[in-house]
Amino acid sequence: MSATLSLSSRWLAEYMRRPLNVVLLVAVPVIFVTLSAGALADFADILGGGSDVGEVEAATAGWAAAVLAGVAGFFHVSQSRQADRRLAQAGTGAGRVVASRLVSVAALAGLASAGALVALGVRTDMAGTWRVIGATVLFALIYAGFGVLVGALVRSEMNGSLIVVFAWIFDVFFGPAMGGTATVLRLFPLHFPTLVVTDVASGHGGALGDLGLSLLWATISVAAAAVALVVTTQPHEHATRAASPGRQRVVAGLRAASRQLRRMPVMWILILGLPVAFISSSIAVTPDYPTPVELVEDGQRALSIISMADVHGAVMVPITIGFLASLAGLFVILDSAQADRRLSLTRFRTNEILAVRMVVIAAASLLATAVSIAVTAVSFDAARWSVFVAANVLVALTYATIGVIVGPIFGRLGGLYVLLVLPFVDIGLAQNAMFDAAPPAWGRYLPAHGAVRVMMDGAFTQTFDETGALVLALGWLAALTATAVVVFRRVTVE
Repeated sequence: MSATLSLSSRWLAEYMRRPLNVVLLVAVPVIFVTLSAGALADFADILGGGSDVGEVEAATAGWAAAVLAGVAGFFHVSQSRQADRRLAQAGTGAGRVVASRLVSVAALAGLASAGALVALGVRTDMAGTWRVIGATVLFALIYAGFGVLVGALVRSEMNGSLIVVFAWIFDVFFGPAMGGTATVLRLFPLHFPTLVVTDVASGHGGALGDLGLSLLWATISVAAAAVALVVTTQPHEHATRAASPGRQRVVAGLRAASRQLRRMPVMWILILGLPVAFISSSIAVTPDYPTPVELVEDGQRALSIISMADVHGAVMVPITIGFLASLAGLFVILDSAQADRRLSLTRFRTNEILAVRMVVIAAASLLATAVSIAVTAVSFDAARWSVFVAANVLVALTYATIGVIVGPIFGRLGGLYVLLVLPFVDIGLAQNAMFDAAPPAWGRYLPAHGAVRVMMDGAFTQTFDETGALVLALGWLAALTATAVVVFRRVTVE
């Protein structure tokens, strides 16, 4: 036991060598709960959720703790796979290594839960109740186990982290707090813990009840993670393959990039599948109620009354694109970082390397844009499609460039934490007309403000009146591109 705890303390010390990861592990739940609790509670009420607003706000603490614990568990395992095999082979044993990893992941889950509960305590006194505290910890443990399980089975850090993040998105936004009632949704890990924290009796919990099934989910998740870790920690040899050089630099770089993308099947599945599932489902569950939206028509700024379903159909496109494009930028840059450093020592110029990477990132981002627009076009008809499409392309390129910047600065884990929050706060909250007819004052300083204003203009008006917003969006894109070039040059010459 002492050996296991000793190893766990080493793993935690290793994690804390990047203090920023620790700060983000606490700060992200605080930001998520503080900024989104009220908006998500109102959104749940719009969709017909059966819980009180305060109880849905309490659930946001568990949701935040879950995604942070899941991502932390994934990277804690995936980044140490080879080292753990060598340690097990050296005599420590797979069982002891696995136990130490699970203890350290549980500690990280506890830290994420604490940050979320502290933030919730600022908003409501429900944070101090044992029901909310216990449920929040269960949220974190369930997804910590899921993250470890994915980390043990999935080689690619991009594929694995995307699996965790987007499983969480569907788990939350199609869960019972958001009005999800289909029988199949009961199979989602957070279904019963959400019912516990919102104090809603499901009526389908059986003999174990909602709390018992929540505990069972946590037990199954951790047990499955332990089994997968034991199996994959057993030492074995890996074959290596050499890549053949190309004749022309840029063409060779694009060929290599295409091979890299073929190794990212989850990203392509999500680019194609997430908009179909997420946008179409969101539109389907949104009631056709009138809602006020601030628009500019013929130079006059005024409130217009528009169907909430149409507003949701419009804003879901940039929300989805922002997440996908930023993650594409993050992982394409980081997955190719070592290769890019080696290329910079050859005849490849830094701007040629960056151009190749940006072509790949832009292709993924534009594909996500095309799929998202095609999906929303089934049930939503923009007033001017050309403006609507152009604005969403601006969102995609802006957030793809943000991903390029965030990756080298924050790393994989820290970068993913940042990109879980920034698009959500910027596009999902600040620029979302479903929550406020006009963006809040602080939202005007965020990257997507100009592009989303242009998008709303193209969606609901017959004349173009957002010239200032277009200039702002192009200015953001130019500034971010210049920053990305500087960051990329510094990384590739190190």
